Amino acid sequence: MYLSTVLTDLTNDKHWQKVNSVSVLKYYFNLFMAYSTYYLQYAINMFADYPPEVKVAVLVTVLCAVLMLIMGIALFSLSLKRKHWNRIHRRFERKYGEKMDYMFSADAQKKMSKYEIADVFDIPHERIGKEILKNRREKEVFVQIFYQKFITERADYTNRENITEVLYLFGIPEFLEKEVSLRSTSKKADAMSKIRTFKLPISTWVINKLLSSKYLSVQRLAMYSNIMLSSDTDLDYFETDFFDKHSCIKDEMELAYSLQRRRRAGLKLPNLARWANLQKNEHSQCMFVRLMRRFDELEYCGQLTKLYTTQTRKKKLIEEISRTWGYLHYTEGEDLLIDALLTQPDDTKVAIMHALTRFATGKGIGALLEGYRNTTNPHVRFEALRCMYNYGKKGRAMFYELEKNAKEQDKKFFDFFKNPITLERIRLDKEQAYHPSVETIYNG
Repeated sequence: MYLSTVLTDLTNDKHWQKVNSVSVLKYYFNLFMAYSTYYLQYAINMFADYPPEVKVAVLVTVLCAVLMLIMGIALFSLSLKRKHWNRIHRRFERKYGEKMDYMFSADAQKKMSKYEIADVFDIPHERIGKEILKNRREKEVFVQIFYQKFITERADYTNRENITEVLYLFGIPEFLEKEVSLRSTSKKADAMSKIRTFKLPISTWVINKLLSSKYLSVQRLAMYSNIMLSSDTDLDYFETDFFDKHSCIKDEMELAYSLQRRRRAGLKLPNLARWANLQKNEHSQCMFVRLMRRFDELEYCGQLTKLYTTQTRKKKLIEEISRTWGYLHYTEGEDLLIDALLTQPDDTKVAIMHALTRFATGKGIGALLEGYRNTTNPHVRFEALRCMYNYGKKGRAMFYELEKNAKEQDKKFFDFFKNPITLERIRLDKEQAYHPSVETIYNG
């Protein structure tokens, strides 16, 4: 009786249960190895006297069979994981789907406390601050459902503070930061994108760690996530050789969105002209010069003078500086534009003439006339006439004088100004400031 009681206690004891489990696994592993060794030796002996060609063929066949078996096991495992994911997804959609939709509706526009949000999701108040989702898989599914609804159903009246409170209630910020810090590159990128979309804070230590990643995509995501967390001057990523060498159009779009968010948050925008002067790559320099006119940085236009006078061989850069000065009405640079007009390539001439027309101070009207007369390029000649037509009374008078005295082969240029359809396209636009026409998850 005593022995039976002891055996029962040992069976119920967790430590002995683990020991028994290990013993069972060890037994089956040894059994598998014994059978594998026996049949492997049997196959080797069977084909020992066969020609080498047959041995190679058999070996390749066996390897293919083993690879197919491994692939089958891997696919089966992925299938199980996908079924588990879908099962959790359906359960969470039933349990939280309508509640998430409510948080994105006009009914939830008013600021709600964490207790009110807990009531929406049927979470007892004593559970607030504790783990509501059981494991990483459930958090992953929850944040994916929430993210998908956020980017597809988000409206202007969504209260962002309520959305952030929901995420903290379910422990999502901590989960995403762990994903960024510890997971694979694809998981890091996915988690970082969600953090940026939800505008959640992220540890500076994690950001600095990711900035030293060997993957350029991870470095970029870390840098852009850091923009909204930085001080007014702590944006030194744009001063690095890495950005200068690897910047692209995506960087310009991301930076524009980020600067718009900083402006909406009341943060001071950085001196983009300074960054343009720090870059060596013409593409990077043009990027910052373009953004200057998007964000009305007239006060820094004078800092572009050095670039304009020393980087004359960079055609695209001279064009962008001319456009920026023109759109922002930096009239102090008008003399430089007039002096450079006739020495520049045709496309750059057009950009300079447009800038002089936007100034409309009266000083550049002679340069427009020279631009018309001193070229054989029909595009440049037409743009010179277009600028005169838009220059004001003095420019319009010069335009009609040229039309009256035009040679027969030049009269075709003036026909565009008589057709009511083409005349609508003659006017120059007044600004290129960044004004989002639609509230989006990027600039909201």
